[in-house]
Amino acid sequence: MIDSHCHPNCKELEDIAAEIMERAYSSGVESFMIVGCDLDDSLKALSMADKFKDFGAYAAVGIHPHEAQRYEINLNYYLDELEEMTRDARVLAWGEIGLDYYYDNSPRGVQRKIFIAQLDRALKLNLPVILHIRDAMSDALDILDDYKKNLKLLFHCYSGGLEHLERVLDMGGLCALGGAVTWKGKRSDELRQVAKLINIDRLLIETDCPYMTPAPFRGKLNEPGYIKYVYEAVAAVKDIEFNELEYKIKINFEKFFEIK
Repeated sequence: MIDSHCHPNCKELEDIAAEIMERAYSSGVESFMIVGCDLDDSLKALSMADKFKDFGAYAAVGIHPHEAQRYEINLNYYLDELEEMTRDARVLAWGEIGLDYYYDNSPRGVQRKIFIAQLDRALKLNLPVILHIRDAMSDALDILDDYKKNLKLLFHCYSGGLEHLERVLDMGGLCALGGAVTWKGKRSDELRQVAKLINIDRLLIETDCPYMTPAPFRGKLNEPGYIKYVYEAVAAVKDIEFNELEYKIKINFEKFFEIK
């Protein structure tokens, strides 16, 4: 199994990261993408990717839209610092970046500015991009129209529903699904429809730990070892064998992030 997006570098998990990574690896998770959300967080992601490289850990670095306002001043300096991290062979992507109009922790105009600046930097470096888009899909897709031909796009924790799915796929984007596909409720029902409709070669699976914990552990901190519940839910929706889904996701992961 592959966890294409996790945060063992977050404050809730960093002290027990070794324990949860070992537990996940023992349960059959053979590769992890550890994702950064700001400068310090990205450094931790890189450090953990190196520390856990024998577990198949890699890193992505970037500035989350929640943090955009903190980085507006001296933005180029911070982007240069992140770019320096990408020189490490364990860093395979720029992210997570994007727009979040649900929480609006940073002004929307600032979010768009930081988003575009990071897309430009990823384009310069020819790095895939991991996207965080929440309640902002129309604005994000309008911005991404200028990059879709030259950037590989991964819509982390895809939340655009059926409404935006065709446009996302037309851009060549991949959609990553997490614990929400195991939950009850109208939004999760629609997400399962997305999982059923999307071609398997455009799909990745993630935990987004410590968030988005799948049933039956919802309400507890998530960890990569719980990803099997997401695989089981997606395999059931698509009516395929678990092992077939496992194989396809591994191929997609290696292709998207250009893992040799």
